Amino acid sequence: MGILQYSLWLSAVVLLSVIGFRIWSRHLYRDYPLFSAYIVAQLIRFPVVFYYYQYYYQLGILKTYRHVYLYAETLDAVLKFGVICELFSSLFRPYDGIRSWVSVILRWASVILLLVAVLVAAASTSYDSDTFLARFYAMERSVEIVQGGLLFLMFVLSSSLSLKWKPHAFGIALGFGVVTSVNLAAFTLRARLGVGSRDILSLISSAGYNCGVLVWLVTLYAGQPVRQLIRTGPHWDVESWNRALGDFLRR
Repeated sequence: MGILQYSLWLSAVVLLSVIGFRIWSRHLYRDYPLFSAYIVAQLIRFPVVFYYYQYYYQLGILKTYRHVYLYAETLDAVLKFGVICELFSSLFRPYDGIRSWVSVILRWASVILLLVAVLVAAASTSYDSDTFLARFYAMERSVEIVQGGLLFLMFVLSSSLSLKWKPHAFGIALGFGVVTSVNLAAFTLRARLGVGSRDILSLISSAGYNCGVLVWLVTLYAGQPVRQLIRTGPHWDVESWNRALGDFLRR
């Protein structure tokens, strides 16, 4: 691991610590408990993974390091899915009628995206000489496809219906969108280019993560107002739709 990779890791920890302080001082964990848990998990993850990298991976004890890294990535994926669901709930909370239908759309979208991810993983050919890493990155790419698809769906629905985002929610979603997009590109290239691309793609992935963290930092400290994605074209009367759907569900 070079000095640039170390710098990216360290800067991520510093930025996440500043975000954690903001969440704690402003009691934002009450509005975004899962996002707060994600930040705490990341602050714990970095030193743990770094320790195992330095004292196990560098000494050639790959199995232990890989197990720890796999557990960390699994927890990361679970929390990210939780945050996405939290953002969906926050976005549609004022609209009880629409929220019921969106819940159905979200479930079906998750199933479809999962099937797409499985098909992509099954159809893709990896040029990585390390079988474990080939399977691991195929799994990571599948997870990123599902998460990216759900984030894209959230932005499309909010734009189409001209919904208002709660303070900070839009920036949190945008930050995850940046991280997911960069990771998906990096994992796809890794499968194509093989182990020789490991170092450069690791730097790209770390830099993309730091960009996402910077988006969260600016969002939490900028005092972001309620944001609304303006849709060009016919205007939807969301309140009327919400009332109509609510009346229909109560019948």
